[in-house]
Amino acid sequence: MSTETTNTDFDIWLEEFLTGLLDRTGLDVWVSEMDIDENTQTYTVQLDGDDKARAIGREGQMLNSLQHLAISAAANRGVHEVRIVIDVDGYRNRRDSKLIEDAEYLANEAISTGEPIEMEPMCARDRRLVHMIVSKMDGVKSESFGQGRDRFVRLIPRR
Repeated sequence: MSTETTNTDFDIWLEEFLTGLLDRTGLDVWVSEMDIDENTQTYTVQLDGDDKARAIGREGQMLNSLQHLAISAAANRGVHEVRIVIDVDGYRNRRDSKLIEDAEYLANEAISTGEPIEMEPMCARDRRLVHMIVSKMDGVKSESFGQGRDRFVRLIPRR
């Protein structure tokens, strides 16, 4: 964080920014909680409201978009050292658990069949998680392929 911006100033700015952004979406959601991990400079923002499902969007796309806008706006303010995570009802933890389970299962399939397996296209955050999980496994490696929204992970057995 820049020296001119204290955590309290940034906290206030972030909540006001997200409140304004959420108002503009037309969704009935709001910032219900904001936690700060001082060690990692991670701001975790929980949203609540009647439109929670729409705020998550298909496969978390709306959450990812809101998060990307908040990170970009913070960077425009000169704040680069913080991490912002926006979530609704623990969606990100549930999504990560399912992705880890799928990655481990498919990696084991690639090992047992000896054939590469291509996962569905996914966002950079999800690809990164798959790569981290697979890097801890013996007998398989992962590589990303494709461009933009079609970028996916291929699980490749080691011979």
